[in-house]
Amino acid sequence: MSESLPSLPPMAPREMRTRVAVPMPPPKLKPSLIPVDVLQEARRQEAARAQEAVSGAHDIQEPRTAPVPIPSSVADEIEVLGEVEADPEVAIFALSQVPLFKELPTASLEALTRGALQIDVPAGEDLFIENDEAASFYVVIDGALEVLRQKDGRQVALRHVGQGEAFGLFGLFAGQVRTATARAIGDECTVLEIAGEKLQALLEKDDALHARMLDFYRERLIEGFMASRLFSDVIDSIARARLIGRFRHVKLGPDSSLLSPGEVSNCIAVVTHGTLVMEDRARPGQAPQHFEVTQGQFLAITCALSGMPSKLRVFAPEFATVSLLEQKDLNELFRDYPALRTLPARLPNFARKLERDVFCGTTGVAGL
Repeated sequence: MSESLPSLPPMAPREMRTRVAVPMPPPKLKPSLIPVDVLQEARRQEAARAQEAVSGAHDIQEPRTAPVPIPSSVADEIEVLGEVEADPEVAIFALSQVPLFKELPTASLEALTRGALQIDVPAGEDLFIENDEAASFYVVIDGALEVLRQKDGRQVALRHVGQGEAFGLFGLFAGQVRTATARAIGDECTVLEIAGEKLQALLEKDDALHARMLDFYRERLIEGFMASRLFSDVIDSIARARLIGRFRHVKLGPDSSLLSPGEVSNCIAVVTHGTLVMEDRARPGQAPQHFEVTQGQFLAITCALSGMPSKLRVFAPEFATVSLLEQKDLNELFRDYPALRTLPARLPNFARKLERDVFCGTTGVAGL
């Protein structure tokens, strides 16, 4: 048995998708189809109206140029200025620069980018917002964006994405909603938008891409978990990056144990596929009690911090996978970042206490 990615939703038709209405200049890499003189006159009139509103000069006696009518054939195009069908060569080249896709054959790149859109996003504007529907992903052609997540009424910057990087993939598989906000920074940013259904069709045929996508998903799952208040309030971004880098992917066969009764250990495990079972030792005349930790949940064990052995057995009843931060790595991080030693006291606020030093909670993101 192996992990599988959920099916992706079809991309909504262009006219049904909602997007924040912002004035956008024509894309750099593909000219607008609207006649230049029509655009110039429309912008001139808009600027004149804005100036009148500010100054209150409604009684200007200067002659005005008669407005140039905008043909109905281009009226809709003005509404979506900055979003055009991408040039196939530009799209294929942009996608081939992304590590996840660079080894794909040309035919696969062509299939993925067929019908892709090229979008210009002005500095400071959002390309998409956390919890929006996710039916596509993006590749940065030019410029940069920052990825932000809402935490306790404030936005926390997770990372920056620049030229040649893909983003928006995680939301396709994590409940099919955007798990963060993407905002253009610096100068205007140009991105390529590719429908999720194109990716789904390719994943069903390409095992190597499927495996790389699973690795990508696990990395983003841990990244989101580390951005939670459980960690963000006690460590800085450097420590958080070190924590993320120390997690390793572990496959557990049926009846494989992660923790045994009497063991003294520290570890954090995020279930990415399958289920873990907590089994309490049976008391005389009683059956053992079981508690399940499922996909998208985490298990934190801090026995070594208290010096008391565990009473639980933690095992996988069937095939399961976890992203695991083991005792050796945790001990090193405890030494370098003493604030992390407060985890046992903080965990009851964010997780369910299963035993004295064993806690279970949710990462806030669905598993695979």
